[in-house]
Amino acid sequence: MIEGLNQEGLKYIDDSGDEQVIPRANLQDGYKYTIEETEKKDHLMMLCIQKWPHLDKMTIELFVDRYLNHKDEMTEEMKNDKEYMKKFKC
Repeated sequence: MIEGLNQEGLKYIDDSGDEQVIPRANLQDGYKYTIEETEKKDHLMMLCIQKWPHLDKMTIELFVDRYLNHKDEMTEEMKNDKEYMKKFKC
């Protein structure tokens, strides 16, 4: 049962009747980058924004962050996507 959103977060009553709070997200809790990584991220953001101007910047940033922090997973997902891989000679 949802009780409501307050300054601490989302207040609700759990199944046992206890009041719980899901804390608000801290936007500063994102990935931490070195100066070099920040420069690389900024460069990738600029290239992606130029290539896909119809996408909002938040969506692009999510993909860039995922690429920078989970490159191997993204590469594996890409290789397993047969439709995407049709674009390339293997």
